[in-house]
Amino acid sequence: MIPIKLTIEGLYSYQKRQTIDFENLINAGLFGIFGSVGSGKSSILEAITFALYGETERLNAKDKRAYNMMNLKSDTAFIAFDFYNYEDKLFRVTREFKRNSKRFDDIKSPTVVFYEWINENWLPLNHSNAQEIVGLSYDNFKRTIIIPQGQFKEFIELGAKDRTQMMKEIFKLYRFDLSDKVSVLNSKNLTQLNQLEGKLSGYDEVSEENIMILKGKLLEEETIQTEKQTVFKAINDKLQHLKSLKTDFESLQNKKNQFTEYNNQKPEIDQKKTQLEIYERVYKTFNQLLVDSKKTESEIQEKTDQLAKDKALLQHSEANFLKIETAINELKPYFNDLPNKRLQENDLDFIAKILQFTIDVVELKNRTSNGEIKVSEIEKVVNQLQQTIKETEKEINDLAKKQIETTVLINVGDWFSKKQHLEKDWDLQEQKNNQLKSEIQLIENELKSDKIDVLTFENDVKVLNDTFSRQKKELTSKLQSFQVQQELAHFAHNLHNGEACPLCGSLEHPEILTLNDVTLNLNEIQNEINLVEEKQNNYVEFANKIRQKIQKLTMFQDHFSNENNRLEDLKNQIVQLNAGFIWTDFNADDFEDFQHKKQTSFDLTKQIELRNKFISEQRFNLENQQKTAEKYKKALEKFKLDEAEKQTQINQNLSNLKVLDFADFNNFSVEEIEQKLNDLKAFNQKTENDFTLYNQQFNQLNTQIEVQKASISSEEIQLANLNKNLVELNDLFNKNLVDQNIENKEKVVEILHLNLNTEVIRKEIEEFTVAYKTLNNQIKELETKLKDEFFNKAAYHQYEKDFETAESELKTATENVTKTNAEITRLTEAFNQKKELLITLDQLKKRAENLKTMGNLFKGAGFVQYVSSIYLKQLCENANVRFRKMTRNQLSLQVNDANDFEVIDYLNEGRTRSVKTLSGGQSFQVSLSLALALAESVQTNSLASKNFFFIDEGFGTQDAESVNIVFETLNNLHKENRIVGIISHVEELKERIPVALQITKTDEDGSLIKVV
Repeated sequence: MIPIKLTIEGLYSYQKRQTIDFENLINAGLFGIFGSVGSGKSSILEAITFALYGETERLNAKDKRAYNMMNLKSDTAFIAFDFYNYEDKLFRVTREFKRNSKRFDDIKSPTVVFYEWINENWLPLNHSNAQEIVGLSYDNFKRTIIIPQGQFKEFIELGAKDRTQMMKEIFKLYRFDLSDKVSVLNSKNLTQLNQLEGKLSGYDEVSEENIMILKGKLLEEETIQTEKQTVFKAINDKLQHLKSLKTDFESLQNKKNQFTEYNNQKPEIDQKKTQLEIYERVYKTFNQLLVDSKKTESEIQEKTDQLAKDKALLQHSEANFLKIETAINELKPYFNDLPNKRLQENDLDFIAKILQFTIDVVELKNRTSNGEIKVSEIEKVVNQLQQTIKETEKEINDLAKKQIETTVLINVGDWFSKKQHLEKDWDLQEQKNNQLKSEIQLIENELKSDKIDVLTFENDVKVLNDTFSRQKKELTSKLQSFQVQQELAHFAHNLHNGEACPLCGSLEHPEILTLNDVTLNLNEIQNEINLVEEKQNNYVEFANKIRQKIQKLTMFQDHFSNENNRLEDLKNQIVQLNAGFIWTDFNADDFEDFQHKKQTSFDLTKQIELRNKFISEQRFNLENQQKTAEKYKKALEKFKLDEAEKQTQINQNLSNLKVLDFADFNNFSVEEIEQKLNDLKAFNQKTENDFTLYNQQFNQLNTQIEVQKASISSEEIQLANLNKNLVELNDLFNKNLVDQNIENKEKVVEILHLNLNTEVIRKEIEEFTVAYKTLNNQIKELETKLKDEFFNKAAYHQYEKDFETAESELKTATENVTKTNAEITRLTEAFNQKKELLITLDQLKKRAENLKTMGNLFKGAGFVQYVSSIYLKQLCENANVRFRKMTRNQLSLQVNDANDFEVIDYLNEGRTRSVKTLSGGQSFQVSLSLALALAESVQTNSLASKNFFFIDEGFGTQDAESVNIVFETLNNLHKENRIVGIISHVEELKERIPVALQITKTDEDGSLIKVV
């Protein structure tokens, strides 16, 4: 991440908006932020982390973070931070939170928006996840980019588990956590293995032996098939010859029957042929002549009707032409007088304006007179308001002299509040102590009544428990003795001659032991044991209760001691508070007097506020009155200007009159003149429009009449030509009647009305003729072919039966061969599939073994921890390059088997020791080396040309020589395209760093930033 610009306002001590432009600082490679303690140096880093992540090192959400971060003099806190991320993309983040106007300590939740610079515009993002943009979580951002105060040594002091987790996130080591992937692969492989074994169970019958047996069977069935096929072919050939004879004899008889039907149809076909020839000859000669004659007659009728219509239209046009010509002659004198009428229009317009301007001048004079009176009244009100304001301001000054300073009242009020609070705490504490005393006394009395000595109680308990145990042991021994006697008596009672003894196996029993019955003794001893155990249990319960009381007593005594110390502390605080009362105008023992003076001062304040409010109202009224007076004065000036302008316009309009005299219209109103003007305009416009329209109609009708005359003449010529054509068509028709030897026109029409479909009839005749001749030839050919042949029907039926038998036997033989062949093919394919499945099964089993090995390897994230240790060792080696130089080759860093850091001390024979044994300065050196190495590793894959690192502590722990080494190390980072910013109050560093920010804090403006 590379910072570009940071803007802060209303955050901690930054009251006013301050902006840091990091570009010059970044170009320098090494820069500093300096200022006195509490000036706001670390707040810059906190502003960056809070802007990005909404988290801070000093405060969390439970600490009322928003309220405590906001400057107490501000109502708004604002942060804007521009930066390049690890992909060298430019982003901006803004966070803003505001104070509730009604409740000072209520701060509204911050609003955060992330933007990206795309196509020269800031485009808002749909999320506020800084980790997605920066590539680091908040904790790792603090460890690798910006390290706040108190966190510099965190990395080396992290436990192995937390450090490994951090390495996982920073270096994205989760990609090496392959246990889940191996588990998925193993599950998938196991599923495939089970499925494959299930498939193989269906291949049990598949073997080479079964395939060979089927091939032998196939050879036998193929031999039978060949024999059956030979018999079938001989029978089929003879049957086909008989079928052919049968078909030919049947065909000959059918064709003869069909030929007889054709002979019956032939006369009708011949008649159709004759009729078709007559129809075609008449159609060809007369049809077109009839169509042309009918068409010509129709055109003659149409032309005759159109000629009559056109002649009627011509008469109508000539009549309209005469009417329009008369109207033009009547309107022409008025049209010629239009120029004079137009001048009258202009004069009437001027006269109407003169009359209106005269009325306006009178109105303006009246308004000017009224306005001057109003201005005078307002000026009197303004003077009165100014006098009232001066008097009220004097009253405020007199009241202010009687006030007590607000800071004094606040300080004295705080003192009394603290006193009352301490006195209240004293009373409560005293009550608490008395209560504890009562509790302690109560428990002591209870212990005393039980005759318990707290100091010897545990020893007494032990002695009594030992007594109980000894008694139980003695009684138990007696009980066991009696139990043995009872068992022996039982054995003796059950001994009989000839039966084996259960103890020694002897069959003879010469002297059988005689014992008394001990059942009563057993019961007495058992009752004594139960009584001892009951006493012991009761005493244990009693001892536990006493222990609880003793424990409670000890707790109350400790609590009383602490509370007594608290009471003494409150007493000291009250004494110190009384000693700090320095205000001579007040009595430390008279709180009511303070309240009275405070109330009096507050009353004065309210009076001053009321008078200030009154002054504000009067000033507001004064300002409004002054604005009103100014408005009236401007209006008066405008009235006078308008009056002069309108008088000038009246004179100008009088001089513009051409044909009318204003004196003739002096007694008319403006409305009457405007009505005359509108009437004259309407008459003139109508005259002009009518004259123009009549002329247009005159010209149009004149042209229209000429066109109609030409059209009539053309139609008369066309009609004469059509009559001539009709006569020629009739002459040709009569001539053709003679040539075709037809009686009259009606006969022609009768023949044409047949409307024969010549194509269909001709096709029918041709098809009949061809079919007739073809059938006759076929009959002759069949008679010749069958001249010496004879068909035996009984022999034909016998061959049909033989054919069916042979066909059935051949079909059965063929099916047997086909089935056997198919079975061989199926078993062969299945055998090949089985071999492939066995190969796959072997592969899956081997894969299962490999996955089991991998599962053990990646189990429990062991491989990730191994990779993490490698990264950690590499990080340690990189850090040692700088750490050895800083320690003058006296110390180096290493990682032990538990992934914890150790220091190798070369001044003590290279022995190792804990990093916690390092001094403060050495801890800073090793932390700085590791932090630089870590940040360098994290940002190795960054696309940015430079990388950034911030340090906020540590330089005060170094001696002069160490400071030189550290400074040289940081300065050399610039050559490695690294940028380092340091925060410090060490003045020696300030002189050696080329560019820095100086933070100064003032009471009035808060923290201010300056580039030095």
